[in-house]
Amino acid sequence: MELIDYVNIGSGVLLIVVGWLCYRYPNLINPYGNMPPERKALVDIVGLKKSLFITWAITGALLIVTAVLSYKKFFDENTSGLVMAGLLLVTLIPTFIAMKKYNGFGRDNSGQAASIITRPTKWVWVSMGLTVSFVIILFVLCDRAPKIEVNEETISISGMYGRDIPVVDIVSVELLENLPSIRQRTNGSSTFKYNKGHFLLKNGERCIMIVLLNAPYIEIRTVDNLYYLNGANRDETELLFQQIKQLKP
Repeated sequence: MELIDYVNIGSGVLLIVVGWLCYRYPNLINPYGNMPPERKALVDIVGLKKSLFITWAITGALLIVTAVLSYKKFFDENTSGLVMAGLLLVTLIPTFIAMKKYNGFGRDNSGQAASIITRPTKWVWVSMGLTVSFVIILFVLCDRAPKIEVNEETISISGMYGRDIPVVDIVSVELLENLPSIRQRTNGSSTFKYNKGHFLLKNGERCIMIVLLNAPYIEIRTVDNLYYLNGANRDETELLFQQIKQLKP
C-alpha cells in the first residue's frame, strides 16, 4: 500500500471521527459552541449536526474505498491523489450549504440576522494560512528540478530524495529512451512533470527515480540500488551520461 493510500485512509477515518464527535458534542462546531444561548436558540442544531455528520462520514468512507481500490490496482496512485483532493474540495460545498441552511432565520438581540457563519477568528486564519503554505511548499519541493553534480568520487543529487551515489559502487550505466513499467510508488511523489522517490517496477525490482518525465533517462545500477535520473533536456542528460560513463570504474 502506498503513502497516498495511507493518507486517504487516515483522512477518511479522521473525517468520520470528527463528524461523529460534532454530532455527539455539537458545541465542538465552530462558532456554534461560542454562541450565547439566545443565538444558539436560533440555530437548528439537530439539522446542522446531522447534515455535517452525514456529509463527512460519506466523504470519509469514500476516501477509504479509494485507498482500497488503489491498493487493488483499479487505478493508479496519481488518480488516487486526485480523487482525494476532489472529495475534500467537494465536501466543502455541502458543509457550507448545511451551515447556511440551518443557521436560523430569526434575529439576535441586536436585531441582526443570526448566522452560524461568522467572521473567522485569528486562529482560523492562522490554521488556513499554515495549511495553504504547507501545500504550496510541498508542491514546490516536489516540482523543483534537482541539481546533479558529478565528481570523481560521487554523483550528488540535491532536493527531495536526493543522495550521493559513490562512483566506486556503480556496476553499470545505460541511457534509455523509456522508463521501465512501474507497478507502484512505494514512497515518493509523482506529478505531471516529475517522478521522485522509491518505486517498485513490474519486474519486481525496486528503484529510486528522480526524473523529469521527458526522455532520455540514465539508468545507474550500483551494488545496492537501482537509480533513474536525467537532466532538464536531452542535451543535458546526454552530457551527464557521458560524464558518468567516464567515471565508471
